[in-house]
Amino acid sequence: MTITETSDGSITIVALCGTIDSSTAPELHKSPAIADTLRSVVIDLEKVDFLDSSGLGALVGTLRLKQEAKAAVLLSCMNPRVRKVFDITGTVKLFHIFDDTSAAVEYAATHNEG
Repeated sequence: MTITETSDGSITIVALCGTIDSSTAPELHKSPAIADTLRSVVIDLEKVDFLDSSGLGALVGTLRLKQEAKAAVLLSCMNPRVRKVFDITGTVKLFHIFDDTSAAVEYAATHNEG
């Protein structure tokens, strides 16, 4: 998995690429934008080709850490395979999910998340 971080105003966009599984999920928490619990992030999942329960757990763990600090985690650009994991497990209800990253950034900025 590769992680690319960019900023759009007060929101950081974390673009993930590749597989998020038990061997790569710990890398997510090493990302500076994820580790900074005070800053809201949009996680772009467009280039994620596989997500297992460990990857899902890392995303839910990130959400909980950020929420404790009153920051947000928004998800964008899920492909159908990744979306299916969220739908089957019911975790789709935990996140704000957007079809495109710019809409997620705009939502976060206008809702004072970040």
